[in-house]
Amino acid sequence: MSDTALSVVVLLFTTRAALERCLAALHRQELATPPEIVVPHDDALADPDTLAARFPAVRFLAFRGRHSPAELRAQGVAAARGAVVALLEDHCEPDPDWCARTLHWHASTDHAALGGAIEKGFAPGRQDDRALNWAIWFTDYSRYMNPQPARFVASVSDTNSSYKRAHLEAVADAWKDEFHENIVNERILARGGTLWLAPDIIVREYRDLSLGDALRDRYAFGRLFAATRVAGVPLVKRLVWAGAALLLPPVLVLRVARNLFGRGRHHGAFLRALPALCLVTSAWMLGEMLGYLTGAPARPLAAAHAS
Repeated sequence: MSDTALSVVVLLFTTRAALERCLAALHRQELATPPEIVVPHDDALADPDTLAARFPAVRFLAFRGRHSPAELRAQGVAAARGAVVALLEDHCEPDPDWCARTLHWHASTDHAALGGAIEKGFAPGRQDDRALNWAIWFTDYSRYMNPQPARFVASVSDTNSSYKRAHLEAVADAWKDEFHENIVNERILARGGTLWLAPDIIVREYRDLSLGDALRDRYAFGRLFAATRVAGVPLVKRLVWAGAALLLPPVLVLRVARNLFGRGRHHGAFLRALPALCLVTSAWMLGEMLGYLTGAPARPLAAAHAS
């Protein structure tokens, strides 16, 4: 086993400024021994040498050309040396005790993987306090917001998760080329490993998108999600799934409403974001439907980052 306790793999997912903010937050962690920080990146990261000079302790792994987030994440996980491997994306800023709590939970439990809470980061009234940004956060992360109990879960988000190395190595064939959380989580569960949600491991999400970027993002990731599910599935079943996808927009909106009203938070933001929420869930529906029919991700995710 590695003598490095914790490795953190961080993806450039949105902007250089977001990546710098995330790395700065990792350097402020309340931890006696700093974590290993690994940033796998492609040509989307301009002038990486300047960033490496600002963060000399970070391992920047350069890959020529353009690669999907899943491809880069797989490379980062493979290069990480820690006994625990944690995953972050640049648009999420970890709380100061994020590393310490991650290590505490792994040391005190046998769970294969941990997920944490994902809170909306910006304060009301800021420039990025827009209905569209709330809609994106609602669809992706409202199920991970606090208050919530610590509990067994069926999946953890690669925006805030960590894995014991031994469990990752046991399913390495599932992520050696592309690391998709749903596939890796399913394989771990199939082997008898457990996934645990620890609500005190907190990141705060700051993603800011234009309408066009948001719709492309939801379409691409809806199609990717479906494409990862259909390998070996008969055409008839794929057609049934594609038809059922037409019901997704109201189902997803109602799921968000249940999360928010069940936890007593963000009611006003939900009402303000409802039109945008209907748009982005419809884009996801279209992507998921085509993913079932074609079995392939959208071209932007096959060759480049989502913005």
